[in-house]
Amino acid sequence: MASRSGFVLRYVFAGALSALGLVLGVSSASAATLSADAAAAFELKVVTPTNLATTTDVAVLPDGRLVVLQKNGDILTFPAGSLTSTKEHIDVEANHDERGLLGVVIDPNFATNQYIYFYASMGDDANNRHNLLRYKFSADSKLSDQKVLVSMGLMGPANHNGGGIDIYQGNLYVGVGDTGANSSPPTNRFGTCLNHLNGKVLRVSAADGQPPADNPLMNVAMATSCDGTGSDFGMAAPQKAIWGWGFRNPFRVWVDKTNGKVWVGDVGEGTKEEITVAQMGKHHGYPFREGTKDWAQAFAPAGECMGISPASECIGPVFDYDHGDNNNCVIGGRILDGCDWPAEWKNRYIFGDYGSGNMWTVDVNGTRDGIVANSRKEFATSGQNTVTSFRMGSDNALYIVEKSRVSRVTVKGNAATANSCPAVNGESGM
Repeated sequence: MASRSGFVLRYVFAGALSALGLVLGVSSASAATLSADAAAAFELKVVTPTNLATTTDVAVLPDGRLVVLQKNGDILTFPAGSLTSTKEHIDVEANHDERGLLGVVIDPNFATNQYIYFYASMGDDANNRHNLLRYKFSADSKLSDQKVLVSMGLMGPANHNGGGIDIYQGNLYVGVGDTGANSSPPTNRFGTCLNHLNGKVLRVSAADGQPPADNPLMNVAMATSCDGTGSDFGMAAPQKAIWGWGFRNPFRVWVDKTNGKVWVGDVGEGTKEEITVAQMGKHHGYPFREGTKDWAQAFAPAGECMGISPASECIGPVFDYDHGDNNNCVIGGRILDGCDWPAEWKNRYIFGDYGSGNMWTVDVNGTRDGIVANSRKEFATSGQNTVTSFRMGSDNALYIVEKSRVSRVTVKGNAATANSCPAVNGESGM
């Protein structure tokens, strides 16, 4: 995510930290600490060894197995309640900045089809640097039947790779970074160039990787474009897999299964971090805007996003925050929908910051497409000063991924029981 902090980030802090938390991996410090309010309602327990190597994401299978991704391509599977794992491996390019094995999601019908999906950096070829992969994942935690659903170009540097992935109504939503090489004010234009997949949220079929018929550019012959260097805007045929554009580094993407709203944690440049409820066929501002900051770019067309083809208003974030106190790289999460969670905690959106390790919630509005103003509350602080992912499992628990371990949060007095809360990730009617 290449932002300023670590592998997920970009080249951190105005080029100083070199995007490198995940690049290095760390030994364990103290466990994450819940805020006083959260500690009154929940228990937090570390559920993996504390010396894992650059942990990026996690998935919980219906039988309670915990599937933990490491940036180097290792996939560790822990049976429920066990600290002993089996290992599978995908050959990835993980030696450059943020590239590696970055995201995972399981199929809603995993119990019958055994499908699991990965976002992976597969090689140094600038025209085929990231793949969206589907495998079968057996009862003995073995991968088989690989299918490449999407091969994505990542023009330019090795950072701002994206990695967010979720599934909804048979389609995969995928966050792809803009290639990096940015500055303040931003200069990278790829998020606006619709002939490139960079700086976009994609939507493709989980069955074959093809764009659905109602993707917004399916019937658009020509759209705003640029060449492989991100130079001046022109016109060219668009990439049909694009669902939304104008992002910098959408490292985490979550789809609300109750209404289909797409929540994106888009890592900022040097000023703002943002949470956006993305909209299909719309421009989300970057590089003209960073969060709520309008850079008034000299290269922006008249009307900024309205001057791009197809035209749209610039969709702003539902929440953003300034850099400072090591807060510099947002990690998007999800709405907390635990089946028996206390009412005052349900319908809050959780997110964090990779640079500081701070974790917060904000209250979600009644239609679950925005937040309640001035509702941010502390939830926890990472003992490693990092956080890379938030997931909820069908075992009714929240999982927090840090650089070298995974922790589980459950309601006080309740155990995490396999498949006790399938509705937390289920779609209406499933």
